[in-house]
Amino acid sequence: MAMLEKLFSRNRPQKLIPENGQQRVIPEADYQRYVFYEELFHKIVATEAALHNMEDPQEIAIGVMKAACDLYEGDWSGILIADLHSQMWRPEIWYDVHTGPMTETLFHEFEMTDEYVTWVGHLMDQKPLVIPDVEVIKESSPKEYAAYQRLDTRAVIGVPFGQHPLGFMVVRNPTKNIEQYEPLQIACFVAMMMLEQKRRLAAERRFLNSEGEVDDGKLRLRYNILGQHSMEIYGSVMREQDLDHPNRRGWLLLLYLVLHKKPIDIAVIARDLWSDEELSQVRNNNRQAIFRIHSEIAYNHDAKIIDTRAGAYVLADDIHLTTDADELEMLYERAKRMPDIVERLELLKKAYNLYRGRLFEAGEGELGAWAIPFSTHYNQIFVDVTRELLAILGRQKDYHCIIEYGSKAIRMEPGIQDAYYWVIHAAEKIGNRATRDLCLATAREELTEEECAKLIQMLDETRDEP
Repeated sequence: MAMLEKLFSRNRPQKLIPENGQQRVIPEADYQRYVFYEELFHKIVATEAALHNMEDPQEIAIGVMKAACDLYEGDWSGILIADLHSQMWRPEIWYDVHTGPMTETLFHEFEMTDEYVTWVGHLMDQKPLVIPDVEVIKESSPKEYAAYQRLDTRAVIGVPFGQHPLGFMVVRNPTKNIEQYEPLQIACFVAMMMLEQKRRLAAERRFLNSEGEVDDGKLRLRYNILGQHSMEIYGSVMREQDLDHPNRRGWLLLLYLVLHKKPIDIAVIARDLWSDEELSQVRNNNRQAIFRIHSEIAYNHDAKIIDTRAGAYVLADDIHLTTDADELEMLYERAKRMPDIVERLELLKKAYNLYRGRLFEAGEGELGAWAIPFSTHYNQIFVDVTRELLAILGRQKDYHCIIEYGSKAIRMEPGIQDAYYWVIHAAEKIGNRATRDLCLATAREELTEEECAKLIQMLDETRDEP
């Protein structure tokens, strides 16, 4: 409301006829301002009437962009989201006068900020940008001029917003009211409110905050990397395959940093993950991947997930990130030190249930040799947890639990000799011949001859035990 009051009071002619009733001639500039404000007033009223009964925030934002195109007689208007951290920006939502909303655009999916030096400067200073004719920057900013040629841009007006998110609302090729950027600020304000509402609705569907969660200002993430990978944000799960634009590269990069737990030089990451790409290509592709991570995971938080500093990548300080693999290892270490057998059994069960398969199972083939030590490490922890868990259950003669935990372990990791032994032993004790025969047949397929012979020997030695 303050912006509207400022806009309609700024330099607006107060009276066209003096108090004595005699006509007078007003300056042309004052008259043009009067005409503009009258047009703007009617445009605002008409836009409000058209959007009054709409409920979809995206439709309202697009309606505002259409009004902006009408007011400035431009051919395209949209919201551009920037990330100076990744040195990239992208169109978020837009309207084209000729083809309509969200149709094909001349923008690349991601644009590099170094091609738009004029925009970056105005964005950092949070100052409106008005370029009535792009020819004026042909010599001073040739890369930006070339980008304008690609985008079929002859003139442009933009107003910045920030900091979270950061970007511009622009009108391309305005031919009217070009120097009057204040109405575009109003349009931007409304459009960004609608965009924020759209994001909030999406966040409510995907990320429901856990009750009692301590808010320390950090984005709380849990990256599940064992089995089918996923991300938990305040207790709600995000799976890569559920995203509009699956970002395997970004998830792999995040996995790499999570496992190494230290800053890693980009050349080392390129060698380990994308050795078939040139380093410059790795940099550009990673910038896009990081941009998407921040957009998909942290778009409604004041946080970055991956920080790039001096050619190295590291997990950002303003996130709190844990993994199921770390918790698995922590629980097992606690269990080994636990003297009370009941408490140790509970910890082992919790650790066991965290293991849902090999490291990054859906993308295991993309990991490369660098991941073998990590995968082997967590696999061995699960094997150790399973052995100790089944041994305790065996001493307790809890045969039904043995079959439950042992059978699941065999499905996930078919080479655990102790699991075959305990399942067959438990099945024999409760007279479950079908489970016994199936498990024995599976053991003969999965174990070596030596391992299988040892299994049979162990079963023979314990078969007569009470």
